[in-house]
Amino acid sequence: MTVIYFVETTTGEQRDFLCRWTERFYSEKKRVRIVVDSMAAAQLIDQLLWTFSQQSFIPHAIFNPGATRPEEPVVITPGQFRTDGFDAVVCDSQADLEFMSLFETAVHFILDDDLERKQQSRVLWQRARDSGLDPIHVPYERKR
Repeated sequence: MTVIYFVETTTGEQRDFLCRWTERFYSEKKRVRIVVDSMAAAQLIDQLLWTFSQQSFIPHAIFNPGATRPEEPVVITPGQFRTDGFDAVVCDSQADLEFMSLFETAVHFILDDDLERKQQSRVLWQRARDSGLDPIHVPYERKR
């Protein structure tokens, strides 16, 4: 059964949280897929993973459909497409429930300062719960 973490954050802090969740899963020896909505977003996440923490290094690569899957434990993909071999998905953009359910663990960000996205998250939470998935709410916690 898929566990989906619904993580509250703000638009300005979302990508920092994305890097931290990715780091967490990587440290747990999980293969991680980060889903973005464009190649520009993929390149930005690629850069952030290089610079967000002085204490850690997360081997990662950008991966497009049709290419040979890289050996790195973390891949960034523009778009949702099926690829086997990943334990967790961290969603930088809106992802379908069906797509997230392909993974053991998923992270969806609830953007507290974006009312439209917040409402979409509510609907997704209800659909996840009604589908028998295991949604877990992670309240917003300011960075220290």
